[in-house]
Order: sequence, then structure tokens, then C-alpha cells
Amino acid sequence: MKWKRALVVTTFVSLLTGTLLTSKPSDVEAMIRIGKKAAGKIESALPEARVAAGPLAAFRAGDALPIEERVRVRIQTEKAMAGADVVALAMPTAGEVKLKGIVRDASQKRRAVEIANSTAGVEVVIDELAVPEK
Repeated sequence: MKWKRALVVTTFVSLLTGTLLTSKPSDVEAMIRIGKKAAGKIESALPEARVAAGPLAAFRAGDALPIEERVRVRIQTEKAMAGADVVALAMPTAGEVKLKGIVRDASQKRRAVEIANSTAGVEVVIDELAVPEK
């Protein structure tokens, strides 16, 4: 696949170079004007950087995800937690999170509690995770 891309780029550069070498000076100036006009139209058609970057980029400094969402994201992105079905619930007391769901084994249960405890803003973790019997 890389060699195809290299071939396309090489062909394009060769054609562009050949065109510029065999053209009159006025042709080059016209191509520059057309290129600038096209670039301007493309820029005006693109969405704002905040919209294009995705939903998490829309958060400004000072915005924060809810505590249960931070725990959920950390658990879901942890490789050791693959196959676990864990839900994090915010409790009425600030800094308190309840973990519910099913994990594969005791080590995965310990890891989920460790992740929750190490999440910013979490002070207390209520562990209601179930480990299936074998």
C-alpha cells in the first residue's frame, strides 16, 4: 500500500514540475492565484476546530466530567479490564462511587477498585462487583 501512495505522489510531483517548467511565467502566476482562491474556499467550508476535534475537545479548561464518568472511562480503557461489565454510579455523598457489575475473576475485581480509588475526585469506593463461580 505504501508503494502505491509513493507512486501517486511521485507521479503528481512529476506532472506538476513538468507543467511548471514548460509553462509561461503568466501561467504560473495564474496557477498561484487559483491555488490561493481554492485554499480560501476550502478553509471557509471546514468546521470550527472545536467541532472537528470531537466531543471531548469541546470541554474547556475548568469543565469536568462527572466523577462516575471519569471512573467508567478509565475502567473501559484499561486492557486488564477486557470482558468486564462494570458500571460506576455516583453516590449522594461527594467523592463516593459505587461499582456494580460482573468481572471475570478476583484480580479483575481488585483492579477495578484500584482504578476507581486512583481516579481524581474519588474518596470512597463501594464495591458491589460480582465474580462468577467456576
